[in-house]
Amino acid sequence: SSEERRSLGGTIERLGLQLLENLPIVPQQPNIILSPLSVALALAHLTLGAHNETEQLLLKTLHAHNLPCYHHILGHLLPHFKNTSLEVATRMYLRPGFEVKLSFVEESLARYQSRPVPLVSVEEVNHWIENATNGHISNFLESIPHNVMLMLMNAVYFKGEWQTQFDPTMTFKGVFYPDNMKSVSVDMMMSSQYPFRLLHDPELKAQVASFSFKGNTSFLIVMPVPGIGNVSSVLPKLNISDLYRRLPQERIMHVNLPKVKLQYRQELQEALTSMGLGSLFSGPDLSGITDHPLRVGSVRHASTVELSEKGVEASAATVVTTMRSISMFSVNSPFLFAIVDDASLVPLFMGIVTNPAPDILKDDPLVNRTLSDQPVPVDSKHSDSLCAERAACSAPTAQTAHTD
Repeated sequence: SSEERRSLGGTIERLGLQLLENLPIVPQQPNIILSPLSVALALAHLTLGAHNETEQLLLKTLHAHNLPCYHHILGHLLPHFKNTSLEVATRMYLRPGFEVKLSFVEESLARYQSRPVPLVSVEEVNHWIENATNGHISNFLESIPHNVMLMLMNAVYFKGEWQTQFDPTMTFKGVFYPDNMKSVSVDMMMSSQYPFRLLHDPELKAQVASFSFKGNTSFLIVMPVPGIGNVSSVLPKLNISDLYRRLPQERIMHVNLPKVKLQYRQELQEALTSMGLGSLFSGPDLSGITDHPLRVGSVRHASTVELSEKGVEASAATVVTTMRSISMFSVNSPFLFAIVDDASLVPLFMGIVTNPAPDILKDDPLVNRTLSDQPVPVDSKHSDSLCAERAACSAPTAQTAHTD
C-alpha cells in the first residue's frame, strides 16, 4: 500500500541520514554522495541469512524492527521503480564449491530477485557493475582477497532529466563559496523563469527547494543560510516527508544551480560500526547462509552525481501569469540534497556538497562570511531524521563476507 511505502521511505531516510552523520567530510573528499536505497537493499539481503542478535542489530540499523513485513514491502517496491529513471540490480557472488543453504538462495531470489553467480574474477564483477551503472562506475573492485567466500553486490543507477530543461546558452561562470575563506568558480545553470517549489525554513535556518524530474522523482535541496546556519546543524533536524508536506506549490522563479559531476567512493565499515553494526565485521551469526563461520569483510560504496541542463521539456514555455516580484534562489554555498521518489518519498540518493569543484579552490579574502557557515566534519549520534541529493547517479554497494 502507499502507506506502507511511505513508512519504508521513512526507514530508508533515517538510515541515509545516520550514514551522512557518520561519514567524514575532509578537504580531499569534500562531498558525500550515497544511495540509502542501495545500502538498505544490501543490508536487507544480508539480514535474510542473519540469526539472533545479528538479525536484530541489522533490523535496528535498517529501522525495520517496528515495520512488519519489511522484506515484503522493500521487495515489492523494486518493480515500482521500473516506471522511473531508476535501475536497480542485485547479485550474490559465491566462491565455486562453497556450500550455501538452499533456503537462503530461494528467499534471496523471491525477495530481492538476486541470483547466485560464481565468483570467478575481479574483472567479471567489475564488468557487471559497469554494465549495471551504464558505464558510470568502472574498476569498482581492485582485488578479491583469497578468503572471500560470499559477496552481496547491489548497484543502483539513476539518470535524471529535469521536467523543464535549462537552456545551455544561459549557463555562466559563477562563484560558489565552500566556506567563509574560499571560493571556487563553477558553471552555473540559470533560468529567469523556472518552475520549482521554494520554502524558507526558520527552524532549519535554510532555504529548501524542490525541482521536478521526469518519472515522478524530484531533486530536493536544503541550503543553510550563509552566516546563520550550516550543514552540520541542519542534519539532525531534517525530515523529508515533513518538508514535502510544507513545500508550497510550484512558482515561476529565478534560479542559479551549479552544473556538476561529482564522484564518491567510500568504505562504510567505520560508519556502520559507529551505528552499532561492529559485530558484522568480527563475529556475526550468519548461520542462515551457511553453517561455516562467516564475517563481513567490507561494505564498499561508490556513486556518481551529474547535474546538467538536459530535460524532457523545453524551458520557458508560456507559463508567465504575473511577473511581479520574482523570487531568486541561487545555490552558491554548501547544501544537502536528496533525489526522492515522489510516491513513496524513498530517498534514492542523498548527499552533502560543500565544494562542487573540489579541484579548484582559491583563497578569497574579499568575501566576508562568518565561521558558522563553514562546513564542519560531521560525527554524531544516531538520529531520527533525513537528508538530500542528485541527478545522474549511480551507486553500488558491495557486501563482502569473509571466512574466519
